[in-house]
Amino acid sequence: MARLGLDVTWLRPDRLSGAERYALELVPALAALAPGEVVLFVRPDLPSSLARLDVEKRVAQVGLRVALDQAWLPWSAARARVDLLHTLASPTPVLWRGLAAMTVHDATPWLHPDAAGARWYARPLYPQALGRAAAIFTVSEAAREDLVRAAGAPRERVFVTPNGVDPLLFDLHPPAGPRAPYLLAVGTFEPRKNLPVLLDAFRRLRRDGRDLQLVVAGRQAFTQLLPLGDLAPHVRLTGTVLDSELHALYAGAACFVIPSLHEGFGLPLAEAMASGVPAVASDIPALREVGGETVRYADPWDPEGFAAAIAAALDDREGSQLRAAAARGRARRFRWEETARATLLVYRRVLRAARRR
Repeated sequence: MARLGLDVTWLRPDRLSGAERYALELVPALAALAPGEVVLFVRPDLPSSLARLDVEKRVAQVGLRVALDQAWLPWSAARARVDLLHTLASPTPVLWRGLAAMTVHDATPWLHPDAAGARWYARPLYPQALGRAAAIFTVSEAAREDLVRAAGAPRERVFVTPNGVDPLLFDLHPPAGPRAPYLLAVGTFEPRKNLPVLLDAFRRLRRDGRDLQLVVAGRQAFTQLLPLGDLAPHVRLTGTVLDSELHALYAGAACFVIPSLHEGFGLPLAEAMASGVPAVASDIPALREVGGETVRYADPWDPEGFAAAIAAALDDREGSQLRAAAARGRARRFRWEETARATLLVYRRVLRAARRR
């Protein structure tokens, strides 16, 4: 049996973006497929779903991010004698000299450096990590192309393992009784999420006489950048929500909207599709890859076009229902068990190759 080291020390209980969801779902699925092989590197406040896992855990007592990533992690992984160290959201530590894998969810640090936020210190570490990683995982073909083009990642070592969706989403139904119609957007507040264009489109819809509300669910790190103005009474910013609350928001939405300028995958779009909600998305490669022909698209730079696409989704009820049903079927291809299975196959492949050298 191999010893597979997985780094989740970056997980925080107050954050739940696509990268966090990836780790929270992938790790248990890998542990189920490879019992006795997973070694987990964690912080003391790791999420309860991972704390309950019956796997070997190495707990960091270092709080400073750089020291944890670049000193404690390689030291602890060496002491644990892991055969492979997979960093799920950061570059391989410079001091790690063993077999390495890493997940890069998107090319944001290269294409949108203004949105990299807390990852600022990691960007200079990527060239060495990309150059020596035995496997680089990403979540879509679009992200793979971005990484090869913008980051110089070696194409032959970039493996696409798409995200999954929560199976509970397929059983959601709209709540009974009258309710105020609302548009739903889900995601961390950062410039590449393009929320000002959504607000502009929403303002146009209300000016056309549509009595709509807008709900935006996600961590509000950039709230001050949202020019709500006269829309403030009609916009609800929920912050980070529990899964049960998020599911209820999906179930009740009149339309889901994702206006991003750039995505690696666009997990909220896949979740909305699984929930049976009509969706309007930016016409960008990653979201096209997820939504196919089941979603309406608009130019992310064109608020008038977004408003028109949302209006079409709201007005063409029969067409939207047909699209939503097809989207639900398409979303069934996104399964965390398959993500884990494909990941494990790559682990086995690179371990075999390393033994032959």
